[in-house]
Amino acid sequence: MIDTFTILEAALTIRPLLPRLLGAEAGEKTRQQLDQLLQQTQAGASVEDLIWDLLTDAKATRSWVTQFQQATQKSSNSLPGQISAIPAPQFRCPLCNYTWSRQRIGFPTPLCLTHGLPLERIL
Repeated sequence: MIDTFTILEAALTIRPLLPRLLGAEAGEKTRQQLDQLLQQTQAGASVEDLIWDLLTDAKATRSWVTQFQQATQKSSNSLPGQISAIPAPQFRCPLCNYTWSRQRIGFPTPLCLTHGLPLERIL
């Protein structure tokens, strides 16, 4: 069994593919059932098991969900690099020890509160 987020992601992804996977009539019927379950989820109901059962009922959708699950696990487990914090740029007054750190991109660098001079970047 897979986690709730992956079940819902699979349901939303497979939804437009159902007629191609199951045929026009069966695909439309399954899509309608899936839509009802997804609406219940939006209302706060825990119907992920029912969605899972619906998506794994037919051989074609079961195969698709298995491939989807493998692809999502592979992509989430193979993110490159190490996760690390990015330091905020720091600025200092050229005449005193007043320092300021930019917390968000786009914030203009202020002037020194004491001297009214532009701050110089130190990091």
